[in-house]
Amino acid sequence: MDLVEAQAGGFEQPSRHPWERARLALAARLIRAHVRPADGDLVIDIGCGDTFVVEALAREYPRTQFYAVDSAFTPELMAKLRSRMGVPNVTLFASLDDVPRTRPAALILLMDVLEHVSDDRGMLSAIARGPLVSRATRFLITVPAYAALFCAHDRFLGHYRRYSLSSLHALVRAGGLAPLHSGLFFTTLLPIRLLQVLVERLVPSAREGASGLATWRGREFTARVLALVLEWDGRAALALLAAGVRVPGLSTFAICRTSA
Repeated sequence: MDLVEAQAGGFEQPSRHPWERARLALAARLIRAHVRPADGDLVIDIGCGDTFVVEALAREYPRTQFYAVDSAFTPELMAKLRSRMGVPNVTLFASLDDVPRTRPAALILLMDVLEHVSDDRGMLSAIARGPLVSRATRFLITVPAYAALFCAHDRFLGHYRRYSLSSLHALVRAGGLAPLHSGLFFTTLLPIRLLQVLVERLVPSAREGASGLATWRGREFTARVLALVLEWDGRAALALLAAGVRVPGLSTFAICRTSA
């Protein structure tokens, strides 16, 4: 979860949001298919939020070292996260500059991060050309899809933009990367977001109720069922993509490597 949302919920959430669960499942599937970190490899999660994703991946790859980086980390917050963290192979950093330069990463995660950055190209270029990246390094990038769907929810989260697949490709190439595999998922969420955008445009006062993942108060059973629906939505999109059919979705992703 984004730290803006986590702080809004007091870092207490009885049940993890279905979207977060499904996104994690799909990210893990993409990593298994295109990267699969080996024992001793390094994975860096930039903009890791409340460490939900990086902790889950660290449990799946217990002999891989994970660095979790977020500029919103404070010493107090890092201490809080460490105290409840159940995996030993995750290290927290408040800045990428603090990460040891002992070896390049096998995988760098930028999951719903670039939309929060005013200079997304500059950030991506700095990472791609930095000492933590080699020719073998892979990137997994996810961003929200379609500029036309920008709404109060994006403003609440501090988003600067949403991306089409072509604009994401242009960004990663300008940042010194080459897309290897890309597409969209969460097709079933598109009608919901379209309706939300339409309501906001017709009823401006509706924008005042924007919220994020921290407002989820559904029961655990409901969260599991909805997450499974969304996960299979994503699996179907990835299967169709493998067959050469690209479907629309609320999230855009790209697996990349350096272009140099």
